[in-house]
Amino acid sequence: MNFKALDDYLDSFYEEKNIPGAGIAVSVDGKIVHRHFAGFRDVEKGIPFGEDTLVNLYSATKLSTVTAAMCLVDKKLLSLDAPAADYIPELGNVTVRREDGSVSPAKNVMLVRHLMSMTAGFSYDREVKPLQDLLRETGGRPTTRQVVSALAKEPLLFEPGTRFRYSFCHDVLAAVMEEAAGISYPEVLKRELFGPLGMTDTGFTLSGEQKKRMAPEYHGFDGKTGKARAVVAKEGADMGMGPLYRSGGAGLISCVKDYVKLPAMLSLRGVTAEGRRILSEEAVDEMRTCRLCPAALKDFEELGGWSKAGYGYGLGVRTMLDPERNNSLSARGEFGWDGALGCYHLADPAKGVGIFYAQQEAGAPWHTWHGLIRNYAYAGVLGKED
Repeated sequence: MNFKALDDYLDSFYEEKNIPGAGIAVSVDGKIVHRHFAGFRDVEKGIPFGEDTLVNLYSATKLSTVTAAMCLVDKKLLSLDAPAADYIPELGNVTVRREDGSVSPAKNVMLVRHLMSMTAGFSYDREVKPLQDLLRETGGRPTTRQVVSALAKEPLLFEPGTRFRYSFCHDVLAAVMEEAAGISYPEVLKRELFGPLGMTDTGFTLSGEQKKRMAPEYHGFDGKTGKARAVVAKEGADMGMGPLYRSGGAGLISCVKDYVKLPAMLSLRGVTAEGRRILSEEAVDEMRTCRLCPAALKDFEELGGWSKAGYGYGLGVRTMLDPERNNSLSARGEFGWDGALGCYHLADPAKGVGIFYAQQEAGAPWHTWHGLIRNYAYAGVLGKED
C-alpha cells in the first residue's frame, strides 16, 4: 500500500482549501491500515489535529442512527414495514399539503422504512408553527419525543413513500427507536453500537477531559492569514431545540480514532475484524439497497454535488449504483454519508474498504473534494502513487 498521494493532498488543505485541520483513517478488511492528520485542531494555540481530536459530526451522525435501528430490526424490536404509528401514535394522524395548497389526511401509511429512506414527507424547517409553539411552551427545552409530536402536527410535503426530501426523518426515527427499545435514543446507540465497538469517544455530551480535545468550528477560515471570520466553541448539534433534545440526524461528537470503527465494521458486512458480529449481513445489505422510486431518485439527484452522481439512497445512506458515472474507484453497493462541516464516511463491502474523514470548517465546499479523498484512499490501498 502507498498513501503518499492521499497524504500530500490532505497536507495541501490548509492553504489551498482553507481547512484549518483534517484527519482520515482507512480500513481494509476491518483493520486500520492508514491514518493521516494535517493542520490544526486549534490554529491560534498551534495544537495539531490528531486522531483523538473531537469534532461535531452533524449529519454523519445519521450512519449511527440507522445502523443502530437495523440492530433493533435484527432483534425484532423494530420492523421496517411496521407503521410508524405503532411506536408513535401521532404519526398515524398526519396530513399532507396538496399541490393546490389544501391540507387533507394522508392516504399512505407512514412506515418505519419511510423514515429510514427520507421518504416520509417531513421537511427540515425549524420555523414551522408547531415547533415554535413547543419551544415557547417548554421554555426552549423540549424532549426528543415532544419534538416529534410537534412535527406530526405539521402537514407533510407529500404522501409517504412517493418522494425524497432530506429532512427530520432520522430525528423522528430516533424517537421511534426509543419506543421500540424501551430506553432513550443515546442509550440505544451505546448498547447496540458504541459499547460493542469500543467507541468510548462518541456521544452527545463531553466529559471534562474530552472538552480539552474538542475542536472549535471555524467559519470562513483563510489559510493564508490563519484567521477566520468566526471561531465558535460548540459541543454537538441540538437543531435549535435545546439541551434535552438528542438529534438522530445531527447530534453526535466523535473523533477519527473512534468513528472509523463504524464504517470498518460495515465494510465487513456487520462483523468486526476480531470476528464479533454487530449486525447481520442481511441488515447491511438492506441498508445499501436503493429504496427510491423514480420520482424520489430524481429528487435525490437534484440535491447536486459529486456525492449524488451515480448514487441512489438506501436506508439512511447514499449507495453506489454506477461507479463509472461518479468516476469512483469504489464498487457498486459502497455506501455512507457526510456532515455539514465536512465529515465523511464510506463502507465498501465488495472491496473491504472503510473510510472516515474529519474536518471542522463551516461553509467550505467539501462536497467537491470528498470524491478525490475517496479515490486517493482507494489508490493507496492498491499501492498506486497517483
